[in-house]
Amino acid sequence: MAVTIIDVARLCGYSKATVSRAYASPEAVSEKAREKIYAAAKQLNYAPNAIARAMVRQQTENIAFIIHEKQYPAILNPFYSPMLEAAMQEGTRRNYSLFVTTSQDIHLPNGDIYIKKHMDGVIFAGEVDIRVIEEFRKQSIPVVLVNNYLDMDGLVCISADHYGGAVQATEYLCKLGHCKIGLLSGRFSPQVSEARIEGFVKTLAKYDIPVDDRFIADIEPALEDGEEIMTRMLREVDRPTAFFCTNDTIAAGAMKAVTRAGLRVPEDIAIIGFDDSYISRVVEPELTTVRIDAAKMGCLAMQTLFDLIAGMPVEKAHIQIPTELIVRGTA
Repeated sequence: MAVTIIDVARLCGYSKATVSRAYASPEAVSEKAREKIYAAAKQLNYAPNAIARAMVRQQTENIAFIIHEKQYPAILNPFYSPMLEAAMQEGTRRNYSLFVTTSQDIHLPNGDIYIKKHMDGVIFAGEVDIRVIEEFRKQSIPVVLVNNYLDMDGLVCISADHYGGAVQATEYLCKLGHCKIGLLSGRFSPQVSEARIEGFVKTLAKYDIPVDDRFIADIEPALEDGEEIMTRMLREVDRPTAFFCTNDTIAAGAMKAVTRAGLRVPEDIAIIGFDDSYISRVVEPELTTVRIDAAKMGCLAMQTLFDLIAGMPVEKAHIQIPTELIVRGTA
């Protein structure tokens, strides 16, 4: 027969209500009482029923981590996997479960969002539809947006300094003496893509280097796309001597194209990526890239969400994580 809360109460000598309170609202029970109750529970191998506990606390102890379908699965995504891992660790530390899905898969056939009643809070990662955020907020479910920024009243956004990172990368190439620099730009959310492009263009203008539209590409942020577009650009006789790629995956594809064309990185073509994902350290030579602390973003997103769930005020609606240029072997 399964051990019940009555068995724990009988063994520790406290009432059933006190035992229940020790799990539902531990702050309302003295430390001495909690120690005796938890010791009795351990002796009896008792685990509180999660559903019953959720009913008492009016919380599900579930958090949704919702990522755009283009970036799914998050656990295999070079940028989002450390963010997700950090979020999971922070959730585990607070006895919360993380439900990972895509913005496409949360909808029922009738268009309704099926997880609304089962989550205490939601983290949206990357590109997101404003209407979906509003649906959760109508249900008074706290929302945090990470790696994106939307100007919505009361919405907490955690993003990186994408503009500043692009400036760092482009300026480094300019100072190396490159006078013709190409751009391989991945299709991310507008806030990310536009900031990185703007940083690139404005830095070239600062150094009086013209922008050649022939060597600016808007592509999917994939290895194959980076390799394909770089292969085409290398056929031009007046090709650039350096390229700024707006993520490491594109940069790795570009490096493959350069190597297969019989050219050298960085002697013939210098390449800089963005993100400092694990890809930057598995390619050879190792990739010079702009570092974003994705793990810090994931941890901060969870901590901020827990504050919102607890009803605590958040000082800043937009939290921006600084970037850092990591110089390795490709530039």
